[in-house]
Amino acid sequence: MKKLIAGISALVIAGSCVCGYFFLREPSKDENSVISKEVTVQRGNVVAGVTESAAVKVESLEQTYDLELNSTSISASVQSTASASSGSSGKAAPDAIMNTSSGSKSSKSSGVTGSTSVSSKSETSALELVVDKVNVTEGQTVKEGDVLMTLTKESIDSARTLLKQAVTDAELALKQAQIDESKTKLSAKYEYDTRVAEGKNALSVYNSTLSEIAQNISSLKSQISDVNSQIESCTDDKQLSQLKSQLESLKSQLSSAQSSRSADELAAKQKYEEACMYYKNAQDLYNVSVNGVGTASEQAKEAVSTAKSDLETFEKYVKDGSILAQHSGTVTGVGYTSGDTLNSSTAIASFADAQSITVTVNVTEDDISVVNLNDKVDISFLSYADKVYSGYVSEIGSAATSTKSSTVSYPVTVVITETPDRILSGMTANVTFISKKVEDVLYVSNKAVENEDGKSYVLRKNSGGDEEKVSVDIGFSNGSVAEINGVSEGDTLLIKGKVS
Repeated sequence: MKKLIAGISALVIAGSCVCGYFFLREPSKDENSVISKEVTVQRGNVVAGVTESAAVKVESLEQTYDLELNSTSISASVQSTASASSGSSGKAAPDAIMNTSSGSKSSKSSGVTGSTSVSSKSETSALELVVDKVNVTEGQTVKEGDVLMTLTKESIDSARTLLKQAVTDAELALKQAQIDESKTKLSAKYEYDTRVAEGKNALSVYNSTLSEIAQNISSLKSQISDVNSQIESCTDDKQLSQLKSQLESLKSQLSSAQSSRSADELAAKQKYEEACMYYKNAQDLYNVSVNGVGTASEQAKEAVSTAKSDLETFEKYVKDGSILAQHSGTVTGVGYTSGDTLNSSTAIASFADAQSITVTVNVTEDDISVVNLNDKVDISFLSYADKVYSGYVSEIGSAATSTKSSTVSYPVTVVITETPDRILSGMTANVTFISKKVEDVLYVSNKAVENEDGKSYVLRKNSGGDEEKVSVDIGFSNGSVAEINGVSEGDTLLIKGKVS
């Protein structure tokens, strides 16, 4: 790498002079020839500092196909469980099954409660976006929002149809879940009301049952007594036979009633206790029945929201069927051609990251003292020699490196903040670490300035083509060019020299 002790900033180089050589007179064989070089007075910045060169490093940005599209089929289903409630009302819950046992006035009903679950199935095979035309090529400079490629109308319409169907399916699933959960709540409320009512009437029902048992036995005994009286006074043989048969039947019923009295009374007590238990736990049983109700609706609502969001994201992504650039910069690669199907594993395009362009140069220990973090630097490129760009020092390495000549250097990383329209990794950059700069001044090559008796002058070419001696004041010089006063911008000055 070449070190330059002086550098000229953007304004200086942008106005580079047109120089020419010409002979003032014909030389003789024994004389030296005098030639002149023309230079122009420029306006700009005069910069002094340390210049080092290295290759530019450009980070790459990738634009990927990150649109996750799923054709989602959503359905709602009810998983029902039966809960029994005892009672004497004889009324069945909605959608309940009635079971009655003969010989008893009590009934047992089964109320249906349940939970609704939402299931979904995703299929990605049918959703494919196909490239119609690629609008950019490698090396092309683009801006954010430029069209990179277009998609076929057929693939867009197909994907849109499937995504809209997913929204419809999700909305139907939500309605079904809400209906099923409403039924579950209604059934659970009916069970709760039934248990509370039966619990409140349990004692009276129990006492009534005991009274019915006793009355039944008493009635049978009374009937037996009446039949015996009729038998004693009966004179008709046929009627007597019927009365005796009736008597035997009544005695059998009485015997059965007396035998089952304890069991019937125990059953009535059990039913009473069962009703009391349901009454006491009615609220807890209700809570169990409706536990989880609403979960399916929430799941379905989320599914609706997701499906709508997918459709909205899709519409924003495809817009008018174009894939737009997400970054500005030079295109370093394109992943698709016409007819290809977009996929998440292949980048749409890659770009040179204009925000991450750096160059790392080695600065010797003799010059490292002029380098500080965040210092502004001037940068020129071999590929764009007519302009100077800007940057700043982002990092100064602490680990020294040495060459065969035992020169110790330190790596200094510079972030390039101003770049040409097209910048590629590997381009050579000259970085000038500024030690002094004077801005917006007139300057000229040091070789154009002559000194005589402690005063400075220049030879200026006038409008007639003749030269004239002009006294000037010289300001800051970086060793190559110097600040000058006493002449005007654009003046043509002469640099004389002799050639044998």
